[in-house]
Amino acid sequence: MWNKPIYISFFILCFSFASDRPGNDRLWEGINAFYSYNFDESVNILSEVKVNHPEHPTVHFTWAVSKWLRAQAYDGIDASYDTLYKALDTIIPVYEHYIKTIPDEPEYRLYDAASKGLKARIHLGRKEWLNVILEGINGYTGVFTVHKNNPELYDSYFPLGILNYYSGNMSGFVRFMSSLVGIQADKDLGLRLINIASKKGEFAWIESSQVLVFIYLWMDSDFIKALEISQLLVDKIPDSIYNQHLLTESLIRNNKLNFAKKNLKKTYIMVENVPPLLKKSWIPTLNYQEALLAFYNHDFNRAMMLSTMSIENFKAELDTPLGFSYLLRGMIYDLMGERKNAVADYRSAINLDNHTRAIIDAKQYLNRPYVDSIK
Repeated sequence: MWNKPIYISFFILCFSFASDRPGNDRLWEGINAFYSYNFDESVNILSEVKVNHPEHPTVHFTWAVSKWLRAQAYDGIDASYDTLYKALDTIIPVYEHYIKTIPDEPEYRLYDAASKGLKARIHLGRKEWLNVILEGINGYTGVFTVHKNNPELYDSYFPLGILNYYSGNMSGFVRFMSSLVGIQADKDLGLRLINIASKKGEFAWIESSQVLVFIYLWMDSDFIKALEISQLLVDKIPDSIYNQHLLTESLIRNNKLNFAKKNLKKTYIMVENVPPLLKKSWIPTLNYQEALLAFYNHDFNRAMMLSTMSIENFKAELDTPLGFSYLLRGMIYDLMGERKNAVADYRSAINLDNHTRAIIDAKQYLNRPYVDSIK
């Protein structure tokens, strides 16, 4: 889901180090459960592993994420923030304890830094861009230290790349603040690091690959790369609704419309089985994709209807699909000669201020109507 926190959060390090540790098999059962939206099962399993194997460096962080995802599914976005903060306040002292008692193991320092940096994700949801960087610094400094001393730990490339990319995509002031604490505000560097994690990370390849598809689809418009990676994700983890969602958009953007239609239908069926709050946030997102598919098929009336449905019923935390829905409807209004309505939608997209390609395109079409831009 576009609002699914684990896939675009800052400093999720993804189970990277302890493939042979006691409790690891049970840990993976918990991880697979939340990928499949079985949140109660996930929390129960990870709570069990947390008690039985407290020395496992991954379990505390993963447990906190599972609690957060469950809260989003059943309690709503705002309540999930409180759940996340409480969970982080529980696990950070645990990592600090192990750092003191077992100082030679980098895993504890890495997950300690990851846990502190995860607070940045809450600010991301609220579009508090400076606070994203400031909170992210807490995690970045620790992760960078571990990375510098252990460059062979390829999963550490992911959180570093995330901050490099996103700080490079922000305003000059945010880039300046980032530079003061040693963060290179460089999108190209960020992409290189995330790509390394996706190709060489033991487990971080999952999250880093999903973030790459997000960037290639909705920020950098590199649709061929998006399709390549999203297909790999679906092949590896077909039960993930988010992976199917990424693949559908990639197929549409590459004009593989029949395959996109089949995959979107499959995703609608999968969404029927998620908790009600998640379903309410997923359906408008899928309505947007259905509208986009209709647009590519030149069925503009249907695209108008579906994009309006998406806008009016939008419930997700992060508003990337909302911005693209406004953009799409504005483009349709332009094609229909309804310039006033088109301008209103472009302005609505711009006002979301979510740093996606939709904002750039909306500004372009605000100055030059879409119908003129394609002539």
